[in-house]
Amino acid sequence: MFVRETAQNSWDARLPGVETAYRLELTTVAPTHRPTWERLLTPPAGAQEHLGVGRAVRTPNLRLLSVVDRGTKGLGGPTRADQLAVGRRDWISFVLNVGEKRDTEMGGGTYGYGKAVLYRLSRVGTILVYTRTPEDHSGRLSSRLIGIALGSSFDSSARVDTDSRPFTGRHWWGDVREDHVEPVVGSEADDVARALGLTPFGPDESGTTLVVIDPDLEEFETPDEAAQHLAETIAWHLWPIMLPERGAERLVPSVVASGRSFPVPDPARLYPLRMFVNAYRRLPTDSATTLESGNPRKRLGRFALEKAVVVPMAPDAASEAASYAGVEGDPHHVCLMRSPELVVRYYEGPTTSSVHSVYAGVFRADDELDSVYARSEPPTHDNWVHEQLTGHERTFVKVTFTRLREQLAVFRAPVQQAVSTTSRATLGAASNYLGGLVAAAFAGVAGDGTARATASRGAGSGTTTTASPGNADGQGSSTRSASNASGRARVTVLSEPHIEESDGGIVLVARYGVAAEGPVRLDARLSVVTWEGREDDPPAGAARPRVLHWLVGRTRIAGDVCTVEGPAEVDLLVVPVPDTATEMDIVATPVMDLSDAGAA
Repeated sequence: MFVRETAQNSWDARLPGVETAYRLELTTVAPTHRPTWERLLTPPAGAQEHLGVGRAVRTPNLRLLSVVDRGTKGLGGPTRADQLAVGRRDWISFVLNVGEKRDTEMGGGTYGYGKAVLYRLSRVGTILVYTRTPEDHSGRLSSRLIGIALGSSFDSSARVDTDSRPFTGRHWWGDVREDHVEPVVGSEADDVARALGLTPFGPDESGTTLVVIDPDLEEFETPDEAAQHLAETIAWHLWPIMLPERGAERLVPSVVASGRSFPVPDPARLYPLRMFVNAYRRLPTDSATTLESGNPRKRLGRFALEKAVVVPMAPDAASEAASYAGVEGDPHHVCLMRSPELVVRYYEGPTTSSVHSVYAGVFRADDELDSVYARSEPPTHDNWVHEQLTGHERTFVKVTFTRLREQLAVFRAPVQQAVSTTSRATLGAASNYLGGLVAAAFAGVAGDGTARATASRGAGSGTTTTASPGNADGQGSSTRSASNASGRARVTVLSEPHIEESDGGIVLVARYGVAAEGPVRLDARLSVVTWEGREDDPPAGAARPRVLHWLVGRTRIAGDVCTVEGPAEVDLLVVPVPDTATEMDIVATPVMDLSDAGAA
């Protein structure tokens, strides 16, 4: 939620025609800066027991979590809430007021309650706001700095200059006037920021730095772990505005912890997020669908879908950030978004009848209804709730989910599935990370004496996935025989298919055992598995999987056919097609049968 809300603020404040830099920094206050923190942020005596920031600034190794955006307009406008603001109200809305409606056309925010996450994340409920923005009258860049605490109300009788009085729980540090607190401004603000160790602005830079004091990171063992989680969370929630096709109108995120950079994953390469990216890129094409409301008739938005055949992701391989986003394991979800193109929610659809068939969709609301969907969002901006609307607006949001369910109904698994006439026993699944690629495979032996293995390969995220051996019937390893009147050959899968590096490339390797009284011919028949089934004849010019070689002992045998003297152990090495599932059929035939038939 912290990432969603702060990124939304930065994105709504973006300047046209330039990239928006969004950086999260995990730092520790340096010993040389600690005296300044203690001197400037220690509360008055009467409030110290109610404001934990006084204790925090006196402790060594004080942690900070900063949100730094550049290429944004900063927080401008009047610095007093009782002043009439004709133009900008950014400062009033963020620093002084709570619950104010958005003033950004097609913006992500609606009421500003989400900024409370900044105070909630601070264990002492205190943040610093350091911003540089053009002055309204001259356009000259000017800095502002203020401290804010949000806590519980209390009564204080310890003040020397007044009697007991109530305090609301909202407090400010800055240029204290008789009846209010102004921000420190201009060069003085920059000097104080440098004394606190905050990230400085460049000569022509505008933007904002929000500093969460003493962030609650107890769920992470180390700052590095927290930084890695933040980087993955950015990818899952902000990917639509990160894509390179946006040109200069995009968000460029980064995460830094203790001076070390933690790269944000490329959403176009991270599985399963890349499937949502592919669906998003189809929205303007003919492969997307326009969803509409019937009564009243209204265009709701565009819907696109990406389907894939995969080896199921193991539970322990699922990203924690993906789980927080609502996508656990392989996808069967639709990403909801509106005009700002920030992720609102990953809407869960029905699972398919096969664990190997997955899908990811994107629905983008029509711009004409952007304000309607915005009003349907709760303060956390992570859902569309039609119950909080009335009239036609309520209908539009409610019908949106009806239309999505209709689009996804085709994937719903039937109550009773048909029994296949071909016996296929799945023996297991495995996945290994190697050379920037994730590959997984499962193998089986069909009832016709054909040893079978299916594998998938694609660009990965660096996550290793595993699955336990077994088939749909819950059985383990099985064997079948190929036999006729003249001879008998039995082929078994000895080891689960896996990824290896061979001759500088990535290959799928499966090991088979051949039991026979004489020589046996092994035929490898490779095909790509698609959503609709096997693709034995690929499109013209398309790549197809190929046999690298067979390995019998130390002997390499090239070609799709290999003849071995039973009994033997044989490795089959296959070069797969990236981003596909490869089915490997091995047909075993005793050589004596071929001689009787007159075959060479």
